[in-house]
Amino acid sequence: MGLTNAKQDIQFILSFFSESFSRPSFKMFSSFIMGFIQLGKEVHTSSMVQSLTGSFFHRSLSSFTRFLGQNVWTVQEVTQIALHQFFCTLCIKTQSVLFLIIDDTLVPKTGNKIPGCAWHKDHAQNMANVFGHQWVLSALLYQGFLLPLWAKLYHPKGTRGCGPFQTKIILAKKIIKELVLPVPCRLYLLADSWYWAKALVRVCRACGYHMISQLKSNSVLWIHGNKTKVSALLAVASSYREVSIFLYGKTKKLRIARFVGEIKDLGKVAVVVVQEKRKKPIYLVCTHLHLPAIDVVRYYAKRWKIEQMIKDVKQRLGFGHYQVRDLYAIERHVALALLSYFVLILLKALQWLRDKDRALDFSIRLLAFHVRKYVLLENITVTLNNMKVQFKQNILDTYLEQLCA
Repeated sequence: MGLTNAKQDIQFILSFFSESFSRPSFKMFSSFIMGFIQLGKEVHTSSMVQSLTGSFFHRSLSSFTRFLGQNVWTVQEVTQIALHQFFCTLCIKTQSVLFLIIDDTLVPKTGNKIPGCAWHKDHAQNMANVFGHQWVLSALLYQGFLLPLWAKLYHPKGTRGCGPFQTKIILAKKIIKELVLPVPCRLYLLADSWYWAKALVRVCRACGYHMISQLKSNSVLWIHGNKTKVSALLAVASSYREVSIFLYGKTKKLRIARFVGEIKDLGKVAVVVVQEKRKKPIYLVCTHLHLPAIDVVRYYAKRWKIEQMIKDVKQRLGFGHYQVRDLYAIERHVALALLSYFVLILLKALQWLRDKDRALDFSIRLLAFHVRKYVLLENITVTLNNMKVQFKQNILDTYLEQLCA
């Protein structure tokens, strides 16, 4: 299953950013984006230069490193352009339902000279200690299309070369405040239990957003004036009902119940208890008191989209394969990797607008494959043409030498 007009679509998407760069810098920017998609997880500055050398774009390694560390362009500006084009392409209207998803990921590194590196606990590996960078990522979801926004570097106290210490909650608050939607929408912040904090809920409420997260089993709720642990809500059997719901690619039978209570210094919230056979119960919390329980479950399940995005940018788009020692350049490398994901997502959206029955089946892996195919064919064609010109030049030089002899 191929893409139609993929070359024209890619050129069209990249053209959105042309006014944010000078002409030479825009060529460099486009080369980075296409390099991330072409080289996948093997991408880093030196490999990108090697892949472009001898093809259509001749630049030295220092040109690429200067673009990351010194050229005049801002991540905030290009991200805002991507956000605007995301809204325009998908025709997102006022009061549409969107989801802002926040999560974090670890990028293992070696060596003591990379700024921002520190020891972190990896929850995916039973709290093992991992040395490297930890990024707080954010993305905006609308109808199955996920737009990556920002990656904020988190570092523990005492880490050198990366500024003052900021908690993940502070970084999440910055992401919410920096988000400027082109049109007013109903937005839900989705995050796991590590991001459920009163300060974050207050910022969401101040911006007119709602938050759906997960509570830990020892969390406390005030119901009818009584202090109640959320784990005690399992005993209220009369409040539960069985539902069949399509989640994570399959239909599941769940027992769910909805309760309304108060959290100190925060006010009323809705708590949805979810039970699945042979699994631990899940306690979801929502600041929207009138949202039905089944919608709370459906909405929170959309948080898994950012897990898939993190896997794709790491395994297919070289998210963590930076080889520079300047923190500013590292942050720009990460931003460009996320923008390459945006290019593939918008390519998928343009294909979807042409054929809504088949385009949603395109995964990031398949989209990247088709783009790589186009890029590789272009490189081969240009390289062969260069060889042909060089061959003719060699024949002409030989003829002139014989003529003058």
